[in-house]
Amino acid sequence: MRHIKALAIKLIAILVLSYIILGLFFNYSIGNVLTLTLLIWIVSYILGDLLLLPRTNNLTATISDFATAMILTWFYLANITYNENNLFLVSFILSIGVAIINWFFHKYMMSNVIREKESYVQTNNFHYQTEASEEISPDKSKWKKDNP
Repeated sequence: MRHIKALAIKLIAILVLSYIILGLFFNYSIGNVLTLTLLIWIVSYILGDLLLLPRTNNLTATISDFATAMILTWFYLANITYNENNLFLVSFILSIGVAIINWFFHKYMMSNVIREKESYVQTNNFHYQTEASEEISPDKSKWKKDNP
């Protein structure tokens, strides 16, 4: 139930942001906006929120979500675009918005969805002991001198 609520929050936030940026400002159709939103939503939830966030920190997961959104947006729009928008600019603006949303969403995930026992970050205090001996270097005075 915790993950379903988190998925719904993330989907609504990315859908609203994508519609405002892509639909209103750059005149992409609602079908393209919805498809791109679903791609970003699923990939960033799996990679950034479930795999990377529990193992690292918020900044690393946010940078990963930015890169994921940038790559997915750029490739998707490059394959469907027929207008004269600057694809890099569109992708960059949307990725900045996704990164800002995910910064706050990761804080929500860490406090409400990911529990401490589910976190992969471990703080083990290993106590290694090495073996020591007196015979580290041989005593050359005890060697027989066979060669004159």
